[in-house]
Amino acid sequence: MSQPQKPRKTLSNPLSWWILNILTTCFIATAIAAFAIRSARSSGNVQILRLGHGLSADHPVHQAMVFMSERLRELSSGTMVLQIYPSGMIGSEDECFKQAQNAQIEFAKCSAAVLDGSVPEFQVVGAPFLFRDSDHFWAVMNGEIGKSLLKKIDSLMGICYFDAGARSLYTTKKPVRSVEDMKGLKIRTQKSSIAMQSMEALGASPTPISWGELYTALSQGTVDAAENNIPSFVTGRHFEVCKYFIFTEHQRVPDVLVMSRKIWDGLSAEQQGWIEKAAAEANAFQREAWRKSEEVNEKIARDAGVEFITVDREPFMELSKPIYDAFPAELRELAERIREVK
Repeated sequence: MSQPQKPRKTLSNPLSWWILNILTTCFIATAIAAFAIRSARSSGNVQILRLGHGLSADHPVHQAMVFMSERLRELSSGTMVLQIYPSGMIGSEDECFKQAQNAQIEFAKCSAAVLDGSVPEFQVVGAPFLFRDSDHFWAVMNGEIGKSLLKKIDSLMGICYFDAGARSLYTTKKPVRSVEDMKGLKIRTQKSSIAMQSMEALGASPTPISWGELYTALSQGTVDAAENNIPSFVTGRHFEVCKYFIFTEHQRVPDVLVMSRKIWDGLSAEQQGWIEKAAAEANAFQREAWRKSEEVNEKIARDAGVEFITVDREPFMELSKPIYDAFPAELRELAERIREVK
């Protein structure tokens, strides 16, 4: 007598399907890239380019890099192959950045926040409440102003920007419903002067902590809150200990794909054109992937019991004005130019 079949398990979680699709895409892209390498090597005309970053393979920025790798292979007829090393495989994000500066690898990804020390104009980009919305942000970053900033990075060639969304506040115990609730909060920030100034202006106490240590810091009460985008809030598992997400949307700080300037200068104009075209298409691809990621991850957080709070941003913006007043004249002028972009 035949045994009854057990019901098949299904992936009901939308994130599970999303991750499965991403991993499948990455596997296929890796196989295609391997074939391209073998084919190009057989003709003795392959150039392998390495890209290191600290994000996981299911992150929308990594997705965009895989897309860029595929497009670069197609545009170059397999003569340029981009090999991607996610999740700190060849070093942390800081280490990959330094390797690209020293031409040890060709590409790295970093947050624009870490560039504000060497390129002061990025302080303005990271200043609070500068951009009206996502459309305004991309009109600036993909326009004349954003392109000019990519050319100012020391020993590196800025290739393109990737969407890192709007940064908002999330807290462990105390909900923030008005700017008065910010007073005294210990908030984790990036190791960026403008990020710390932004929280100080709102009455909070900024505490720089590395991303890898943040979950523990939140769960143990070392800090009361952090600020980041929704996908990072979920993929970092911070929604497990932070039950309030407040839509302050105080900053829009992009990720930046950079390349060793020494290696860039050694490429032909045609090769540089292939990289720029593949990167521009990857930028558009990633913006859509990011939008979908925000939707999926917000639902996961809501289903886990996180309360999403919308606040009146005007009082927050008012308290942030002294940051702009303290800028040198040329940076204040840049802020005004950005505000005027339609």
